[in-house]
Amino acid sequence: MEPMTTNQHPDDQAPAEWRRFGVDDEAEQALPEPSFQDPVAVGLLFCNALSDPAEYQVALRRVVTPESLPAWGDFSDAAQFLASIPDRGFGSMANRALGDDGVAYLKILSGVTQSFQVLEDQVVMAAGFVTLAWRPEFGEWRVHAFGGDTLRPEEVPHG
Repeated sequence: MEPMTTNQHPDDQAPAEWRRFGVDDEAEQALPEPSFQDPVAVGLLFCNALSDPAEYQVALRRVVTPESLPAWGDFSDAAQFLASIPDRGFGSMANRALGDDGVAYLKILSGVTQSFQVLEDQVVMAAGFVTLAWRPEFGEWRVHAFGGDTLRPEEVPHG
């Protein structure tokens, strides 16, 4: 039996085997094919482009919602936020907003030093989120917000 790590009742402890560590090749195979119809792919594209917002300015402007574009500026604030997350990793799925499949959230995790797969329902705390909106007029997902919190669906223009 695994030792308890806190003074919680055993029923309140996280399962000892809630995740399985993998290799990077396995993680790469789990990633979606690049597609604007997949919120994970769009969120990862956005975050990867933040590595050099000056060089990827056209791509960044392309993947955000038209309504949010003025608020992004030159994307340097978003790039700084992402760079501030140590050992960052990303969720392999986007969670849909409760009761609204037109809004999705991609988790940004901190402290990820090795790829892993979640094996059981387990709360995984996120350091940040990419909030995405399905835009039927474009037939694709677009980034609407980025940061430490999610936006509620009524705050996100979507179809």
